[in-house]
Amino acid sequence: MREYAIGIDVGGTNIKVGLFDQNMNAIKYLQTLTDTELEADQMMDHLADQVRRLLDQTHLTSENIRGVGAAFPSFIDYKSGVVVETSNIIALNDLPARDMLAERLDLPVYLDNDANAAALAEHTMGAGRGHDDLIYVTISTGIGGALILNGKLYRGMHGMAGEIGHMFISDSAGYPCSCGVTGCVQSISSGMHMARYATDRIKDGVESRILDHAGTLSNVDMVAVGRALVSGDSLALEVVNRGAEYLGRMFHSLNMIFDINVFVYGGGVTKLGKRFIDRIVAAYRHYSLMDQKYPAQFLHAELGDEAGTVGAALLVPRD
Repeated sequence: MREYAIGIDVGGTNIKVGLFDQNMNAIKYLQTLTDTELEADQMMDHLADQVRRLLDQTHLTSENIRGVGAAFPSFIDYKSGVVVETSNIIALNDLPARDMLAERLDLPVYLDNDANAAALAEHTMGAGRGHDDLIYVTISTGIGGALILNGKLYRGMHGMAGEIGHMFISDSAGYPCSCGVTGCVQSISSGMHMARYATDRIKDGVESRILDHAGTLSNVDMVAVGRALVSGDSLALEVVNRGAEYLGRMFHSLNMIFDINVFVYGGGVTKLGKRFIDRIVAAYRHYSLMDQKYPAQFLHAELGDEAGTVGAALLVPRD
């Protein structure tokens, strides 16, 4: 009986593979480091090997598996199963990953991007339970997102809906982004660019305890900013408020476009805590015309690092 599903979450740092029963209970996880130097065939071989290793360790065979879901940090053409573009794993670009994996495993394979998978997991089993419409946002090194409309993932015409990190929100702030735009929200409020702003301000002569926590300028990151924030450091507060301001504008724009005010958020930068989130919400409410009548819900994601693997497994049909 084919009662199990497998989820693969391919990240820039780690690859996680999980086995789940019909009720989406996790049976076992495996994790390996992502080798970004692998060629395309080698990467697909590695993913297939991890699936086989998982089956061996759980004493199962492919006859027990309904299918395999795989989530990539990429633009995905969902209909064709092609990885269109990945910024940090170049070998995946223009790769028919769905068919390549299916051929190696002799199992049905379902492909999507990591944010869509995480949104599906949070909507089904996490903070978004009970909401037919929500917007999922992850604020980390970059900014990603996904849309749940009428209870289903909305992927758009080409499978690329929800790339909210590249919303243009300023013509006077931001750093050059990988998307080619200076002024998208990722170029201002992502962890990488918030840390870069802090570094530049210190180079300009602003005194800050951020450097005490980072050690050197090259090591300034959002962990150091967060530690300085706790002690009331003025530059850390400036960095956090600036990032939160533009995120609030982003959430407001999303609300005006979709008439959705349920936001599920996660990602490493949200570990800055309540002060950061409260500032985002305050900025959103400053711009929102309708928040007093229809108050927004900002819900912290519940599934953490497992969301991508769980969501990938949820891509596999249960019927």
